Amino acid sequence: MGSMHPVQVIAVTGGKGGVGKTNVSVNLSLALAELGRRVMLLDADLGLANVDVLLGLTPKRTLADVIEGRCELRDVLLQGPGGVRIVPAASGTQSMVHLSPAQHAGLIQAFSEIGDNLDVLVIDTAAGIGESV
Repeated sequence: MGSMHPVQVIAVTGGKGGVGKTNVSVNLSLALAELGRRVMLLDADLGLANVDVLLGLTPKRTLADVIEGRCELRDVLLQGPGGVRIVPAASGTQSMVHLSPAQHAGLIQAFSEIGDNLDVLVIDTAAGIGESV
């Protein structure tokens, strides 16, 4: 992630949808930011993203644009409440659910190149227990 210290990564996950993963992810991110931590919230529900909806944000670009090579990861970052940086994913985009290993690797590489100072990366995962989660 480019910073001089290790970034703490917190993944909020569960096998079932509708149990509050996104609410926990958003509120955890906001609480950490309120404590002075530099927080990025990644919406990793690549098929049914809704962090942006919960926060009332309207992204112009999403992770789908990054994966398809239309922009860089830094181009999709949104400024959320409390200074939390949001990485929005696409919603209703079936192709995002079935990424190839190369696309996954490209996404990981994109995160390593952000270079922003960051204390915590909170990941709001998709529901399920499969490899795509």
